Amino acid sequence: MRRKRVCIILLAVLMAWETISMTAGATINSIQSQKAENEKQLNSIQSQISSLESQKSSLSSEVSSLNDELTDTLLNIEVLESDLADKEVQIQEAQADYEEAKATEEEQYESMKLRIQYLYEAEQESYIEMLLTSDSVAELMNKVDYAEELQEYDRRLLEEYKAAKQAVIDLQNQLEQEKAELLEMEDQLEEDKANLETMIAQKRSEIADFDSQLSSARAKAQEYQKKIKEQNDQIKKLQAEAKKAAAAANKGSGSSSGGGSSGSSSGGSSSGSSSSGSSSSSSSSGGGSGSSIASYALQFVGNPYVYGGTSLTNGADCSGFTMAVHSHFGISLPRTSGAQAGGGRAVSDSEKMPGDVVCYYGHVGIYIGNNQIVHASTPSSGIKVSNMYYRSIRCIRRYW
Repeated sequence: MRRKRVCIILLAVLMAWETISMTAGATINSIQSQKAENEKQLNSIQSQISSLESQKSSLSSEVSSLNDELTDTLLNIEVLESDLADKEVQIQEAQADYEEAKATEEEQYESMKLRIQYLYEAEQESYIEMLLTSDSVAELMNKVDYAEELQEYDRRLLEEYKAAKQAVIDLQNQLEQEKAELLEMEDQLEEDKANLETMIAQKRSEIADFDSQLSSARAKAQEYQKKIKEQNDQIKKLQAEAKKAAAAANKGSGSSSGGGSSGSSSGGSSSGSSSSGSSSSSSSSGGGSGSSIASYALQFVGNPYVYGGTSLTNGADCSGFTMAVHSHFGISLPRTSGAQAGGGRAVSDSEKMPGDVVCYYGHVGIYIGNNQIVHASTPSSGIKVSNMYYRSIRCIRRYW
């Protein structure tokens, strides 16, 4: 009877342990399934975070590049304003020279009129007096020649004063035209400045949006990490309870063998990597000579200026013009005026030769000799020839 009771108790304990074990196993499997789903979501969010960080990094690089462009543009505007101030001084000096030349011409004209009037009124008397007072025909002819030479001198002097005044007028016109071109360039630079500032503001707004998305994604990632940790703790707790129940069952049965269950969980991890590429522009030399480059460039004088253009016939801006001309000879130039000022080989002013690129702040042209350049100037003046010293020179570069 006692043995039968022990068997019944042992059977009950084994059934209870089996029930507990099955229940714990089912609960652990359910939690592990939920944990696996949470890990999947965490991996997805971490990939999203990696993508957002990569895009933000790219935008930050763009903003940095735009800031560099803005700094160059501000420097170009500053130099251009200085050139405009110098040009205004030159115009004022030319105006003063004009007033002086005009006054001198008028004074000489009045003096000549008086002398002509006197000679006309006293012409008969003068010739009779010269005839009577001359000791010989030779002396008479000398006096007549002197009178005529005096009139010729007056006429020649007056022509010289007129020519001097005209030269001043021509200089005034040239200075006014150069000033107008500088003002047009300044307007373009101010427009570039406004566009750059707008683009920078937009990019910074996009970066702020990415920051917001990153903050939200990181918060979600922390939530999933917290859930996964809690689920790991639950699994460990259930495994411990199952192990404890198995030990109790073994002890109750007096058996030397027992079973336990163990579970293992694995968590996923994801890593994101971003790659960035960098590009560098380089110049290459072809077979064109400097004089050939200059001569070829002059063929396009009169063609239009087009902002952003690179066509020698349909229109180009300053750097597009120099790049297209050199490209005809198989020579590669950077696209922008700032980049062209840093390429090729530096040449001093005394060493400059036709075909060299004369670089200003925010502008470039091709030297053609006699201190002149051919360049895509402005939308209103197009491709033209100008004095190379019409504004401050940044440097001179040689690509051929």
